[in-house]
Amino acid sequence: MHQTSHKIALSLLFAMCTMPAFAEEDTILPTAGKLTGSFAVVNKYIYRGGVENDDVALQAGLEYALQSGVSVGYWGSTLDYDLSDENKDHGFEHDFYVAYGNEINQNWSYKVQGTAYYYQDGGTVYSEGGDKRKTTAFDVLGELAYKDLTLAASVMLADASFANAGDVYLSAAYSYALPQNFMLNTSVGASIYNSRRDDSIIETKNDVVFSEARMGVSKEIANTGATASLDYVVGGKDRVGEDFDDQVVFGLNFSF
Repeated sequence: MHQTSHKIALSLLFAMCTMPAFAEEDTILPTAGKLTGSFAVVNKYIYRGGVENDDVALQAGLEYALQSGVSVGYWGSTLDYDLSDENKDHGFEHDFYVAYGNEINQNWSYKVQGTAYYYQDGGTVYSEGGDKRKTTAFDVLGELAYKDLTLAASVMLADASFANAGDVYLSAAYSYALPQNFMLNTSVGASIYNSRRDDSIIETKNDVVFSEARMGVSKEIANTGATASLDYVVGGKDRVGEDFDDQVVFGLNFSF
């Protein structure tokens, strides 16, 4: 069952990445050399059901997109912990990515993205059993979108202090336009963990878990470049079987 789940997830990701090669591709990025950015404030930072910052988090991102469909970008957020030092109650996450996205036709589009996750002042984590792992992580993401529905799968490429190589995250997201320029935003995610690479740092008790579900609304604030959002997050479980709490997340995002 465990090996079959991984094969299905990896086959889905491969199909998502290769299928558009047989279709006529039109770029979904309209302007060559376009630089965009964002700055957000959220009351807490929740990632795949887990709490990354239980206090107010500041987040920012930059992306440079080419007409070819290639883009490079950065995203960062404040944290309420430090991966390499249990005595610290603060930290910073830096995500660097390279992506390629195109349209298959009017309704279908896809994206493939590789991301490096770097944690401020991070390094190597050591266990009493003699195992050690880097805090830096790398994954590859594949997305396939039909109109407002997006299916995605990401695979961890190397062992890290918080994940095993071969861990898979599957998600589906759907958005719907509401009256008065409100948007309904929903998503659900599940994790398939590779327990075969467990050691004294990483322990897996549940190979397949429901991670989180989200439902919320967002609205652009006229003439400000800002979008306000409110999401209710239903928490699932982590790899050791511990329950995630349900969360309410408020956010204000400024884009330019």
